[in-house]
Amino acid sequence: MRNPEAPARIRDTDDPAVLANAVEELLRYLTIAQDMIVRVALEDLTIGGQLVRAGDTLVTNLSAGNRDSTFLTGPDRFDIGRSARGRLAFGYGVHQRLGQSLARAEPEIALPALLRRLPELRLAVPAEELRFRHEMATYGVHELPVAW
Repeated sequence: MRNPEAPARIRDTDDPAVLANAVEELLRYLTIAQDMIVRVALEDLTIGGQLVRAGDTLVTNLSAGNRDSTFLTGPDRFDIGRSARGRLAFGYGVHQRLGQSLARAEPEIALPALLRRLPELRLAVPAEELRFRHEMATYGVHELPVAW
């Protein structure tokens, strides 16, 4: 994670609303699905002032959408205090991922339990040394060395 203070701020609260918002911000900031989404326009429409004709191919990128500065201020900053509602981590509309409720519940339950059980949990290497996985359709790290 690019902001090493973020886990400490999550650690400092047991408030379910704060944790739920932190999970939403994590989903926005570290969008897991990195693949491009391809759609075909079924009718003429205008998107962002650009005419798209029926039959045109549209290619979108969820992680880029989650970093759109017209959507939020400071999109490259991790901030659990911001409202991350409307982010695209699970798609949008009829294309939303079915497992999104479970994907939210897991970190909302696991993070506080993990931090209560291991209050000294921390990265064992500087964050800058983490090797991020970009070669697949999902985003993550190759390994996450921790100490407690």
